[in-house]
Amino acid sequence: MTTAEIITIGTEIMTGQIVDCNARHIANILTEKGIRVLFQTSIGDDEEVVKSALRVANDRVRLIITTGGLGATANDITRDAVSDCFCIPLIPDKKSRMRLQKYFMNRHTNRRNEYRRQCLIPEGSVVLYNDYGTATGFAVRHEGKEIVCLPGVPREMQLMLHKYLERYIQQRKAGKRCSVTRNLHTFGVSERTVEDTVKDCWANTGQQKAITLVHDGMVTIQTQATASERKKAVELLDKMERVLRKEFGHAVFGAGEETLEYAVFTLLKEKNATIAVAESCTGGLVSDKLTNIPGISRFFLQGVVAYSNKAKEDALGVPGKLVMKHGAVSSPVAKAMAEGIKKRAAADIGVGITGIAGPAGATPGKPVGLVYIAVAENGLVRVKKCRFRGSRIDVKNFSANTALNMIRLALLGDR
Repeated sequence: MTTAEIITIGTEIMTGQIVDCNARHIANILTEKGIRVLFQTSIGDDEEVVKSALRVANDRVRLIITTGGLGATANDITRDAVSDCFCIPLIPDKKSRMRLQKYFMNRHTNRRNEYRRQCLIPEGSVVLYNDYGTATGFAVRHEGKEIVCLPGVPREMQLMLHKYLERYIQQRKAGKRCSVTRNLHTFGVSERTVEDTVKDCWANTGQQKAITLVHDGMVTIQTQATASERKKAVELLDKMERVLRKEFGHAVFGAGEETLEYAVFTLLKEKNATIAVAESCTGGLVSDKLTNIPGISRFFLQGVVAYSNKAKEDALGVPGKLVMKHGAVSSPVAKAMAEGIKKRAAADIGVGITGIAGPAGATPGKPVGLVYIAVAENGLVRVKKCRFRGSRIDVKNFSANTALNMIRLALLGDR
């Protein structure tokens, strides 16, 4: 299997001015293509540091992908670092220069000459042309290794990465084994349980492998199959998915890019059911997740953030005496919130969430992370008491995902 390292270059990343989204995107795509990412490195705009990172990566992986440092300014030193590090001279690419001239044809600027250095590539490189900007990317081989240099602008990088991988896959089809990966997502089962079940199913042979990943209460099973051709590898993955779905039942909510909210949307559509959500500690996060799905407007009727006790009483009809007796963070209040929003929106399903996200707000007997979530439908109300750990944001995310999963299970008829 090809091993890879991703090197993101940019002082703005190192100083925290921007968040590096490129490495995540590249890692996801490479993994899907059966390329194993072993390392991710972020460095600033310093030619010696870039060369050092390239030398280290060259010693430990077969594929190096860099982003950033291909612009027209003095800080853009990636091409020079690659040239120096691997002793490959830079030469102008005629097609890149023609594309650059066309780019500037209707643009008034006196800095065109500065951009010409972007047409320089290491001799013998495969050129990766940029359809959205001026930076030219390239892929160069050196002693059996491959170095791919892409711009840092995400839109430009993503398209050029796609072009490179098309070529990469075509070159390796003949006589090579193909590895394909797929993610299967679960909620409501522990990582240990998932891991033990996976181990019982597969012994992580060269042909079939599976690992577990945890995020915001979800456990993702990353499956990988290797075969002589892609079709056979996909058939193996299909078989693995069938086994896992049988083992975990309704705990499996999706595969690939499918999210909990998308799973809820699919079931709402299937059941032709409507939903309304009343949130306190999550601050509208469940509504936000649901309304990110195109087409949800047919089913999502209303979302209310009832943060104060008065808002719970006025907007949802929660009795003041109930709040006084049990406190705003309690099972009866969550139940009343769910029933209140369901009734006021005339929805098939009502959801109520109340809790203490922290770091302040705890009281004796009610610690930070205590959350009650209620789902009302078909004359029944299910209330779940949760105790989440982590930061305020963690508690909100765990709460929102747990609520979405409870809605999903209610729509499935799983009680």
